[in-house]
Amino acid sequence: MNKFMNKILEGLEYTVLQEPEINTFTGMEHDSRKIVEGNIFIALEGDVADGHSFIDMAIQKGARLVFVSKEVSCQQGIGYILIKNLRKHLGVLASNFYDWPQRKLKILGVTGTNGKTTTTYLLEQLLGEEKVARFGTIEYKIGKEVIEAPNTTPESLDLIKMIKKAYDQGLEYIVMEVSSHALELGRVNMLEFDGAIFTNLTLDHLDYHKTMEQYFMAKRKLFLKLRGKGIKIFNIDDSYGKRLWKEFHGVSYGTDKADVQGKILAFEGGRERAEISLFQEKKECRIQILGGFNLYNLLGSIALVKELGMSNQEIFDKLEQLQGAPGRFETLDCGQDYMVIIDYAHTGDALENILQAVQEIKSGKIITIFGCGGDRDPRKRPIMAEIAERYSDFVVLTSDNPRTENPESILEEVKSGFTKENHICILERAEAIAEGIRRANKGDMVLIAGKGHETYQILGRKKYHFDDREFARREIVFRKQGR
Repeated sequence: MNKFMNKILEGLEYTVLQEPEINTFTGMEHDSRKIVEGNIFIALEGDVADGHSFIDMAIQKGARLVFVSKEVSCQQGIGYILIKNLRKHLGVLASNFYDWPQRKLKILGVTGTNGKTTTTYLLEQLLGEEKVARFGTIEYKIGKEVIEAPNTTPESLDLIKMIKKAYDQGLEYIVMEVSSHALELGRVNMLEFDGAIFTNLTLDHLDYHKTMEQYFMAKRKLFLKLRGKGIKIFNIDDSYGKRLWKEFHGVSYGTDKADVQGKILAFEGGRERAEISLFQEKKECRIQILGGFNLYNLLGSIALVKELGMSNQEIFDKLEQLQGAPGRFETLDCGQDYMVIIDYAHTGDALENILQAVQEIKSGKIITIFGCGGDRDPRKRPIMAEIAERYSDFVVLTSDNPRTENPESILEEVKSGFTKENHICILERAEAIAEGIRRANKGDMVLIAGKGHETYQILGRKKYHFDDREFARREIVFRKQGR
């Protein structure tokens, strides 16, 4: 084995099934479709597909070294190396190949059930977009390049490649959402974080984690991955956040008795007038991001940048310019005399948060349009119906991303949570959006919840183009034209 191969394999247990005939490689991929001449192919076993089935395709496209997790027949002229539990060790393998770029930038992580996306957007703006690469639910953004995000947290190989690209472009920070799945599956095992924020923990993903305690323990892992005296930020108004704060200490944020505090004073002229307290220095400001839940996202963000060395004055100067993330309390203005809000809320807690925020600023009735995703924890379905009914004057229940479940069966499970008659069910989401908007009068609030920024609907295993914002804008315009 040559020096370069020894470097790639450093720290790993492996078996050489067949040595490669070349000594340098052009890149590393786990997707055979992306292979080019001279690449290394990583044959990962997944829930849906097994990468070992695509080795021949990868070789045809130019792979000259293949990493496997089980014995395979070897083609002449191609290198084969076996690493047991390959996915678990992929982060180290990729880091060795790309020369550990994560050690050359500041890595900031945000975890929690709700608020991760908005918090990363706020951090990017506070730190300066020209310095930050941002990875999360909506997209992966490196400089001016925007990459579609298949997962909230990328696969470890993809993550290392993007961090390397960020380093090569001279960026200083990686700001990323860290999902419980990523922590549990080891996608961030090779990272050490310079700072981490815990937003909250509420009922979600129990189809995967089984219990809230297991879900909590997965999130907790982020705070075991801090570099040296890494910055720890906790929402202590959340019971799980308080539990972590008591264990790890660090900086607290919340609405009372915290290092960083805030409260909303009034809704005026399309903005929230809020009072922010940064380590006892208070400032009143008018912020663009709406809702009490978004105030928490703001507080967590400014707590982290404060600990990174930003002055109170510099933070206060930026507050009024900060904007939220797409599909998070996103308002559509087509000149109508009622408000239409698009939000990603797809858990009971998130739906309650957004509806409470709408209650605070409403002048008319609230019309809520929502559904529940398929192949996800069914326990939250009746809970979301109860929440929608409690805060809304009228509810339109519809389909979300049914995936492989029967959409009508999902609706029946959701409907079991209703106790009143102030709702209707319309399976087709486009028609449900149209119906909700048609029912709106001057001063009313129409909330379209569940999909937010998404531009697709998943039916079966296929994605079809669908954007709540497009259908809502179209219906608003139709109404204005008298159609």
